[in-house]
Formats: sequence, structure tokens, C-alpha cells
Amino acid sequence: MFRKYAKGIFCVILAIILTSVNIAGNDVYAASRPAKPVFTVAKRNKKSAVLKINKTKNATGYQVFLSNSKNGKYQQVAASRTHKVKLLKLKKDKVYYVKVRAFRTVGYRITLGKFSKVQKIEKYGKKPEVPAPEETPIPDGTPNPEETPMPDGTPNPEETTIPTGLPDSTLPPQDTAIPIV
Repeated sequence: MFRKYAKGIFCVILAIILTSVNIAGNDVYAASRPAKPVFTVAKRNKKSAVLKINKTKNATGYQVFLSNSKNGKYQQVAASRTHKVKLLKLKKDKVYYVKVRAFRTVGYRITLGKFSKVQKIEKYGKKPEVPAPEETPIPDGTPNPEETPMPDGTPNPEETTIPTGLPDSTLPPQDTAIPIV
């Protein structure tokens, strides 16, 4: 009767031993989550754009997501282990929105980070909007020659001449030499 069950008992014992060795042999690494990346749109061409991603702590690579609207559905268009990513097949008359997230790989395990802020890729040829500097007011008490008209008879401070003290007719001609006595 023992022979009848020996093969089954042997298989169960062997399975227990192999699973315990296999579990003890695998080291499980907890990959730390990468930080939120920061990036800029470095260049925009007719059909492409270049993203420059700043180095992110604990990151192995980056995933790039693209959308046609800021709050729309984003699709992954690139994954890279470098800090520069070139997006191809863009249309020159469209505005795109991009966000990036970092990932870290340890063995076969992938840990994803949080998404970056959404950046806008402008249409080709459109200059990015730069806010105009605010005008600083002139302190009270000093007149501005451009805004304040000067009364008649007073010279404009920008056009003042230095008086020589001699009338114009008494000045010697410039071509003649003055004899030294």
C-alpha cells in the first residue's frame, strides 16, 4: 500500500522544497519612486519639437505624453533614457500639450513617478508670449521732458548748449592761427 502513495508523497515533498528554495532565492528590491520631472520645449520646427528634460532624482528614463487639448486624453508618444526627446510628425498649424513622467527600473520591476506640469507647444512660427516689463514711474518732483511741455523761452534740457561768454562775432575763425605774444 505504501508503494501506491509513495510517488504522490514524493512529488508533494519535492514541490514544497522547490518553492521554499525559490522564494528564499529571489531577492525582492523595492525601487524608490522617481521625482516629478521638469522640462522645457527647447525647439519647435515645422514637423517636430525638441524637449529638454532636467535630470530627475532616481530616474532611469522618461515617458512623454502628448495631447491636442490641455485637459484632453494624453497618449504616450515616446519613452527615452536620455534627457533630450524629439517629437516627430507634428503639424505646423496645431497647438500641442505635453507632459512627462519619470520611471525607474530595477530588474524586471518598473516604478512610475508622478506627471510633470503640462507644457504648451505653440504653432510653428508663432513667438512665445513674453510679458512686457512694467513701466517704472518717475519720482515726484522731477519733470519728464517727453511728457511735460516746456514753457516758451526755456531751453529743453536735452538741447542745452554751454555758453562761452563771447558773442559769436568775437570768436576767431577756426582756420586762422592765433599769434602768441
